[in-house]
Amino acid sequence: MRVAGAIDIGGTSTKIGIVSDDGSIVTRDTVPTSLHGEPLAIVDAIGSALLPMLDGANAQGQVTAGIGVSVAGFLTADRSAMIHNANLPALREFPLRRALENKFSIECRLEVDSNAAVVAEYQHGAGRGSTRLLGVTVGTGLGGGVIIEGELLRFTGECAGDLGHIIVERNGRLCTCGARGCLEAMVNSAALIERGGGRPVREIVNSAHEGDASARQALAETGWWLGLGLASLSPIFSPDRIVVGGGIASAGELLLDPARASYRLHARPEFRDHTQVVGSSFDGWDGIVGAASLFLSPIA
Repeated sequence: MRVAGAIDIGGTSTKIGIVSDDGSIVTRDTVPTSLHGEPLAIVDAIGSALLPMLDGANAQGQVTAGIGVSVAGFLTADRSAMIHNANLPALREFPLRRALENKFSIECRLEVDSNAAVVAEYQHGAGRGSTRLLGVTVGTGLGGGVIIEGELLRFTGECAGDLGHIIVERNGRLCTCGARGCLEAMVNSAALIERGGGRPVREIVNSAHEGDASARQALAETGWWLGLGLASLSPIFSPDRIVVGGGIASAGELLLDPARASYRLHARPEFRDHTQVVGSSFDGWDGIVGAASLFLSPIA
């Protein structure tokens, strides 16, 4: 069986795994992301988790094609380093691809995390069959990737741009980028925690599933802002489908139903009546599936 190592570096945690060519995750793990520490410490933590997985794959006769790396933020034109992300300062302008290739002695390829996520959905998940797909991931930040007629949109920083930083509320929360009222600032994990009375995201989501009214209201308000933001993005990309992933999307319909209602309220008719808003198929693991596709099934 042909497999790839996969790494998804986010602002809070880094997901690591081995992925097969049909998009299934063979093995997985998670390590914390050190936001302000030495970048080599992040590389070492990744190595400690992934090297035993690669050894195990080789012992089973699996052929490792390479290691795909999904990283939050803009990339250099040669996709060797991340150059901009307010939520991940430790890796900014650090030669990440070279450091990982030195660690693993195998070819590594970098991709913007939002691109990796939308590729996973397009090839193996909720985006299959779409011709104009917008994927957003909601967690520490909000990222977005776009695939049109089978090709990734690469406008700025090797991706579709900083979709989370459109302004949706003039008096909104202060964003980590320095602006106020960004879509990201209104829907990210920090915003949800504030609405949920300081409880961690996972606790809010679990409590909401158990019927807690305040937790459900926190998710509903977050979904309302998300729907508004998606309606604002739709005239730019004209999606026939929007896939919502990331840690907060684990709330499922408790987030998506309010988001769809807000989308229908704010979007113009051609999108309101025809664009689907659906949840991710990967429960937060779309990044490593998309990262692995850099070797197993790459798209432009």
